[in-house]
This record gives sequence, C-alpha cells and structure tokens, in this order.
Amino acid sequence: MIKVHGGIFSRAGMVMFALEELGQPYEMVDMAPRSAPTRSEEYLALNPNGKLPTLQDGDLTLWETQAILFYLAQKYGDNKLWADSLEQVAEIYRWSLYVSNQLEVPALDMLIQAKYSDGKPDAAVLDKAGGEFRRFLPTLEARLEGRKYVACDHLTVADIHGALVLAWGKLAGFDFSDYPNVNSWIKRMLNHPAQQKLMARARG
Repeated sequence: MIKVHGGIFSRAGMVMFALEELGQPYEMVDMAPRSAPTRSEEYLALNPNGKLPTLQDGDLTLWETQAILFYLAQKYGDNKLWADSLEQVAEIYRWSLYVSNQLEVPALDMLIQAKYSDGKPDAAVLDKAGGEFRRFLPTLEARLEGRKYVACDHLTVADIHGALVLAWGKLAGFDFSDYPNVNSWIKRMLNHPAQQKLMARARG
C-alpha cells in the first residue's frame, strides 16, 4: 500500500487530496513539519532533507510535493488530475511551476508569521510577501478569468498544489478581494469533497 509521511496540515495534505481524488488507498504516517520524527535516522534515510512529505510506493521512495503529485497522476490517474495531450501537460507544468517559483515563498512567509510569531508578526516580512503577491497574482487572476481550473478544463494537480499553497496566504489574512478569480479558485479547492474528507478526518 502507498504510504504518505506527513500530516493533513502539511504539504502532505496536497498528496492525500490527490490520492483521495484518485481513489487510491494509502496509509498516513502522521508527522508534523520540523518535528522530532522528521529528524530521526529512519526518516532521514527516506528523505535526507528531513522535510514533508515523503511517499513510499512499493520500491519507490519519492520526496518533493510536486514530483509526487505528477507521479501519482500519471501512474494512477488514467488522465484524471493529468492531461492527454502534450500541450495540456505543458500547461500543468507551467501553472504548477508559476505558483511554486513566484508565489510559494511569500505564501509560506505569511503562514510562518501567522503561526509562529506569538501574535507579533514581522511587518517587514509581511510587507515583502504581500508585495510579491501583488506582483504575481494579476497574471494568475487573468488566467482564471472565465475558468474553474488553472491548467485544463478539468481538475488537475496544478489546481491542488496551486490553490492550497495560496490558501496559506488566506489563512494568514491576506486580502484577496482584488483577485476574485483567484479567491474563488482557492475556495473551490478548499470545498472540494476530497479536501473536506481530509478536514473531517483531521477533526476526528
């Protein structure tokens, strides 16, 4: 059985979202980011970076969230969460990498300030992160005009990764009102049945 190391509220949640949507059974090894188990010899033998998630599927051990998502969609999706033409696959890569390269760092900076600053976030960090959002969100906003999904005309791993990354900014209080298409996209992914199933599990 597929094994996913990481908790629902880590990047592993994106992997579990994909597995739920693909109907693939899996075992979750619940671990929190930066926790003691991620620094154990056993875990570092799987992922030398000590980060989450890590996927085990038979003889394959794989880390890096997007690599895992791309692998799962292609191996188990039968074009679900993926695409059947080179042009559409290129769009999945394009928009996945756009969020990863341009928006993920500021989104994570916002999240860290919200979660780990004891209520005293660093204004300079938030200003810089907000500036990066305002620089790069307009391109995404334009892409999502009249579209439910960012890469293709159906749900793909680009939606799962991209929208859940940007949800970190929403959690941290970033105002998406100037980006209604992006805001609606994030909400659609957060309200997707696969994501709601994970949230119900997290609530016990």
